[in-house]
Amino acid sequence: MDIVFSWIDSLTSFQQGILGSFVFAVTSWFTQKSLKKAKSTGSHFFEEYSKLDVVKHTLHKEYVRSNNIQLASFGATIALLQASRWIVGGGLILIFFFGLNSIFNKEWLLVAGAWFTFNCLLEAWNWVKDSSHPDNISHVPEDVALEIIESLKPQAPKALDSDAS
Repeated sequence: MDIVFSWIDSLTSFQQGILGSFVFAVTSWFTQKSLKKAKSTGSHFFEEYSKLDVVKHTLHKEYVRSNNIQLASFGATIALLQASRWIVGGGLILIFFFGLNSIFNKEWLLVAGAWFTFNCLLEAWNWVKDSSHPDNISHVPEDVALEIIESLKPQAPKALDSDAS
């Protein structure tokens, strides 16, 4: 293994970049092929993941690519919400491992930054997850909750006075 590392160190930075790009491309290709193969094996996880493929297909075919602007906007909004969930989830995983690495390297300033960033991403996750169940606001006093709910509901447009001409 030391031979491989010393060989990589002997390369120029350009050659190292090309090598890194090649390794990334090969591992990405291998991962895609492995996921396609795993999807066809029938495990429960990949059955559920395959259902997401059907949802994505239907969402884009029937909504996003629709000529009806309302359906297209609805489909794009749903797609962006789902994408946001994956992005935030990936960010949480990345920051978590970055924080662990910083702990192992005793880089305490980076640990603090990772902790704050992780908490921000957790708050973002709370905004994109489904929180429509009443248990999610059971800790808030009912009168406060009702006041906020009423202030967020869209108001009906006011009728124009026929006398003001």
